[in-house]
Amino acid sequence: MENSVEFRFESEMAAYRFLNTVKHLDAEALKVKFGRSDHHVSVKYRYILGAFDSTLATLDDLARDLGGEEV
Repeated sequence: MENSVEFRFESEMAAYRFLNTVKHLDAEALKVKFGRSDHHVSVKYRYILGAFDSTLATLDDLARDLGGEEV
């Protein structure tokens, strides 16, 4: 199952830092790109079925550390 989520940041620099960090996460079928603007980052990945998938929690924590939030 594919999951799609978008994050908003205060600055383009924070969004770009998040984007580059997320590109290196170990997630199935991971796709990361800028979203609606240069302050938004869109993340798509395949959710692991039958096991606990901590990908979204990891993304939320990283975004929060960089001053972002899920939209």
